[in-house]
Amino acid sequence: MEKAQMFSTLDSSREMRFQCSGCYKHNKTDFMGEKKAVAAPTKKEFFCGRCRYKFKAKNTLCPYCSKEDQVVEQLHSVKDFL
Repeated sequence: MEKAQMFSTLDSSREMRFQCSGCYKHNKTDFMGEKKAVAAPTKKEFFCGRCRYKFKAKNTLCPYCSKEDQVVEQLHSVKDFL
């Protein structure tokens, strides 16, 4: 990556570092130099009542019918009852 596409940031030891935007988002720190914990979205279990399709996803859009009006989050599974 070219140096013109990168930007400079201050390290926790007050040293100048050059980072690309992807590295900056991954290694983001607060003003005290401590790394912030970024919670990654997790997959949840959903059920589409329209096409009767059970799936795991990060969003509520059904991959089978591409609609979300009858998609509900599944709170219990068969494994919970066994």
